[in-house]
Amino acid sequence: MTFGDFEQMRQAEIRAEAALASLARRGMSRHRGVCWSGLSPEPTPAASDAAIEARARSRHARLVAWRQDADGLFLAAIAECQAAAREAYQAADRARAGAARGEATAWRMAILDELRENAARLRQGARRARRDLGG
Repeated sequence: MTFGDFEQMRQAEIRAEAALASLARRGMSRHRGVCWSGLSPEPTPAASDAAIEARARSRHARLVAWRQDADGLFLAAIAECQAAAREAYQAADRARAGAARGEATAWRMAILDELRENAARLRQGARRARRDLGG
């Protein structure tokens, strides 16, 4: 997998750690002032850079393994199908609007070409999903 994937995981772990620290601070603020001794929670220690890095590496390794297993491959192919279908739908909407505006034949042919390309991508994604399922 790419370095960018790992860097995204690392940044997500840093954001998660910051969110946990914020929640802990809010929880501790409820126990300021007068309170019975021993009833306030212990402060939550911040995770070390090494711990954050280790969590990010673990998360990245799980992502890589998932992307290579049958479910990951199948869902990646389905996501490609969805993207192609979404783009085809948008192109069809533009075609309807263009027809309502009276666009020229050359413009309409270009939209049809775009629809054909989207249909081909959808078909390729479906074939890949079937192949990844072993069928």
